[in-house]
Amino acid sequence: MNLIVKPRRKPSQSRAWMTSGAIQDAFLLLVVEHGYEQVSIRDIATLAGVGLGTLYLYFPGKDSIAAVTVRSRLRRLAADTQAACATGVPRTLAETVHVLARVHVHTLLGEAAPWRALLVLERRITPPGVYRELYKAFVQVLRDACAVAIDWPAELDPERSALNAFAIIDALVKNALLVQDVCPDADELLHDVECAVNGYFQKALERSRAATASA
Repeated sequence: MNLIVKPRRKPSQSRAWMTSGAIQDAFLLLVVEHGYEQVSIRDIATLAGVGLGTLYLYFPGKDSIAAVTVRSRLRRLAADTQAACATGVPRTLAETVHVLARVHVHTLLGEAAPWRALLVLERRITPPGVYRELYKAFVQVLRDACAVAIDWPAELDPERSALNAFAIIDALVKNALLVQDVCPDADELLHDVECAVNGYFQKALERSRAATASA
């Protein structure tokens, strides 16, 4: 399927950003309530309080609104995660994992229905290159935060460790929304995520040290 998802106009002024944001918010509310296939461009424009002509100045169609909405929400989540780690307060690796995981878990489970809809659309709408770019942004945030932990093990490769650690976080949280019949309690899921990530770091460190000792 050849989808036209590139927005026609990138907002450059505060009013334009507000209009684009209102369109995206209206789109997401309608998708949660009715499902993607049942939502029309006219529905989105009406709920957003803009005319069809105005909407088409920004987006060529519904797929474009979906793509931009997914990207903007994920980029905001990555920025929030980075901000949570950028306090300048020294942290242990376990404390860093807690901060990183908490933002991810509580953001997605705090708005479970909208995020569930976005995650379903992500795989349908987002081109592979854009998906990788967004994914790498999260990995880089985790890598940079963990690498400055006061007890970061020098034996571990930050890049590889961050890639695997984020894969654990991402899979556990997304599957909680997309697979489980009942969305789990956020704090319970956070505990599970921390156990899994900290366990991974511990086993990776043990393996690295064992390999060094036997060399």
